[in-house]
Amino acid sequence: MRSAWRYILFLMAGVLLSSCQGNDVPEEETLSVSPGSVEAAAAMGSYKLEISSNARWRVSSQESWMELDRSSGHDNAVMTVRVYENKLTTPREGIVTVRTDGGKEASVTFTQAGKEESAGIVLRLGSYNLRMSNLDKDTDNAWDVRKERLKSSILACDFDVFGIQEVSSVTQAWLDKELASQYSFCYFSPYNKDGKGDRAQGIGFKKTAFTLSDWHFFWACDTPDTMTENDTGSNGNYKRGGCCGILTHKASGVRFFFMNNHGCLNSECNSQYAPVYIQQEKRFNTSGLPSIFVGDMNDRGTGGEGSAYATYCSYWTDSFKALDASSRKGPAATYNGYSSPSGKYRLDYVFYRGEGITPQLYTCDNTLYGGLYASDHFPVWVEFAFK
Repeated sequence: MRSAWRYILFLMAGVLLSSCQGNDVPEEETLSVSPGSVEAAAAMGSYKLEISSNARWRVSSQESWMELDRSSGHDNAVMTVRVYENKLTTPREGIVTVRTDGGKEASVTFTQAGKEESAGIVLRLGSYNLRMSNLDKDTDNAWDVRKERLKSSILACDFDVFGIQEVSSVTQAWLDKELASQYSFCYFSPYNKDGKGDRAQGIGFKKTAFTLSDWHFFWACDTPDTMTENDTGSNGNYKRGGCCGILTHKASGVRFFFMNNHGCLNSECNSQYAPVYIQQEKRFNTSGLPSIFVGDMNDRGTGGEGSAYATYCSYWTDSFKALDASSRKGPAATYNGYSSPSGKYRLDYVFYRGEGITPQLYTCDNTLYGGLYASDHFPVWVEFAFK
């Protein structure tokens, strides 16, 4: 009997020992993450990850543009990954890694799209020599008769921004009245130390579409900040200079530098002081914005070495030359002398330089009004695409 009990106790001890030893065997860790990859938009966004596990785990990412809502957890859980806006046009990739204490690992690849490039805008930028109001006394071209043709011409051109030359005080008052609903104007007279007054030039811009800042003027001479009679010679003695500013397109935020020129009439002085315009562009366009340089430059553009035109071409690009014939409208010549519907020679230019600006169409508008001219120069403009 005692032997029987010993046998039973031995069997029970074995069962208990076997049961205890079975509990000591660790359960195998499991880990999975869903989804296995994420296609993220360029904009800031949040994305959910579902973690399935029976163990403790840690989660990490090496990317500064990814933010995790937790760094660790256990068993099953849902976590959030926030990605910041990708301001670059190229996509980027990052990895979120989940790892258990026992070494099991799962990862999720995030591919974030690049920001779409702006389609940009197209702006019409040009130049117009309006002809001094006191110079013509004949019936057809006297100011009181011609000014209505000039108004029609300016409105037909539909400039966004344009440089103007030969603007008398009478013309300034007329522009500010007749075109007040469409344009704002800033003027510079090289015949006055403060830049105000008669025989001026200026910049006009659509008042509801743009703001003008950083307005400056200067004289084309060795001392640009000092009024100087710098255009002297056989063609007469004059004061010449330029004006400039930064235009901001309100709707798009596009900004560009715009400079207007009325070149010296004496060719020697015109060539001698052409570098001043480049110097002043560098002086006032400190941000390196796309740069537009327009005006009646009193150079026929033959490009001879040492000419004003050649100097300008060393820094800017002539938009007329940059475009082929299929992208040019109107005659090449811009000065008509009140006598040539196709123009006599080219004096008026639209130059450009910088990144993010591309000329698309050049126009010299030789429209006549009742067979008569609006000015002794034709208006010119270029449609530029800006990014």
